Amino acid sequence: MEKTENLYRSIPQVDTLLSGASAHIADLGRCTVAAVIREAIDSFRALIRDGAAPSMDDLAADIERRCRLKRREKLQRVINGTGVIIHTNLGRAPIAREILDKMSAEMCGYCNLELDLPERRRGRRGGYSEELLSRLSGAQDALIVNNNASSVFLILNHFGAGREVVVSRGELIQIGGGFRIPDIMEQTGARLVEVGTTNITDIDDYRRAIGDATAMIFSAHRSNFALQGFASSPSLRDLAALKGEGVLLVRDLGSGNLVRDERLGADFEPTVPSELAQGADLVCFSGDKLLGACQAGIIVGRKDLIAALKKNPLMRMLRVDKMTYFLLQETLLRYANDESGSLALWGVIHQGRRDIERKITRLMRAIRAPGRREFIKRTALRSTYGGGTLPTREIESAGIRIAVPGMSAGELYARFIDEEVPVVGYILDDCFTLDLRTVLPDDIPALAGSIDRLLPDGR
Repeated sequence: MEKTENLYRSIPQVDTLLSGASAHIADLGRCTVAAVIREAIDSFRALIRDGAAPSMDDLAADIERRCRLKRREKLQRVINGTGVIIHTNLGRAPIAREILDKMSAEMCGYCNLELDLPERRRGRRGGYSEELLSRLSGAQDALIVNNNASSVFLILNHFGAGREVVVSRGELIQIGGGFRIPDIMEQTGARLVEVGTTNITDIDDYRRAIGDATAMIFSAHRSNFALQGFASSPSLRDLAALKGEGVLLVRDLGSGNLVRDERLGADFEPTVPSELAQGADLVCFSGDKLLGACQAGIIVGRKDLIAALKKNPLMRMLRVDKMTYFLLQETLLRYANDESGSLALWGVIHQGRRDIERKITRLMRAIRAPGRREFIKRTALRSTYGGGTLPTREIESAGIRIAVPGMSAGELYARFIDEEVPVVGYILDDCFTLDLRTVLPDDIPALAGSIDRLLPDGR
């Protein structure tokens, strides 16, 4: 009993332990490190209650372990070896380093977020970004909100609340995180009118559903699944022919593609300009998918409709900050100057098999472990777009498989994620696999170092 009491009394105060964990304070914040220490002390006390006799070294080691784990919860750089180009869990589209460098130089102090410099008076947020969006899409005007779900919500709330919105049953999609179009529509106050069936909706289904209470026809691009086989639906141009006074045609495109490129094939994602040209009054899409920028919801279309949306009180909640406007502005400038290929996302997409093989060769040369050729094998792979884009389309790719005796693929997967710069791969045919398409050139040295540390005889 006395020994137990001595163990309790030996526990240092939180402030004393904080001084020993000072190396983590800059990374985690003093309050967080203090909370971690309290958790470790609680565990230490629990061990004593259970009859164990932990030492102060055990407590110090537990605090260190907990701090290191907590640090990994922070937003940080990750190496994407999954082959999923627009990976929702890994930040979706990568952003060009040059754009981030420029943002650092321009946005580190004050900026003209709501100041019209030429007119020397208060200006509107996002003015130049929205002007670029209008020019690139062929729309009369544009509006930027914080994500595409917000775009859909704002449109339905403003134009559909208390009225009917007609949607094909084959387009009642669910997006990531469990958000479903019917649920979103209910929250906006719009009344959903379903037409057609899951696989077949024809123009007469829409025509019969339109009445005096109809506010809009809402068309959602099937960006995260495909209907194949006996399936059909009207074109956007066919739907536009049904518009009348007070009935809008709204298109949720999702992916936000602005590029028509022969290398991508005719079956690639439709472009925003082509959707507008078919008669949609408003088109909304994401900023961090095929646009290759940051998270944002973008609405383009008729000037009068955009003007009405800008006056909606919800805009105060849905508007974006200066960083988002700047990242969009610089990304859109690449499109305006026919330099979209210089964006990090399109660099990943347009790699050929030979380009990827060269990256593998560079990686293999950078690995110093003597057993690299024994434990690492090149392999042909198939990359995917991800992020609710082109769900059935794959791209020829290449990468490596790593097999280490005595270590399962699952253990390798976990060990690579635990690296200082986490490496996320996947398991294919019971082998840990890295698709080099999505490994950026600047990632090669760090990836080689991780492989060296995990291979036998690695340093």
